[in-house]
Amino acid sequence: MTETLHVAIVDDHPLFREGVAHTLAAQQDVKVVGEGESAADAIRIAAERMPDVMLLDVSMPGAD
Repeated sequence: MTETLHVAIVDDHPLFREGVAHTLAAQQDVKVVGEGESAADAIRIAAERMPDVMLLDVSMPGAD
């Protein structure tokens, strides 16, 4: 039995973020547990959803 991987996606480009989320959601063993567009969203999602993996755009505003 395969364990589900919980993933969060944070990127300030909505089309990119939605495309990645759509692609990952099509996988049986992956669940997108959060999406955001800012560093503040990343911190909130990490604290509230505790994803296994966070795909984070490190060059978005506020991501220093």
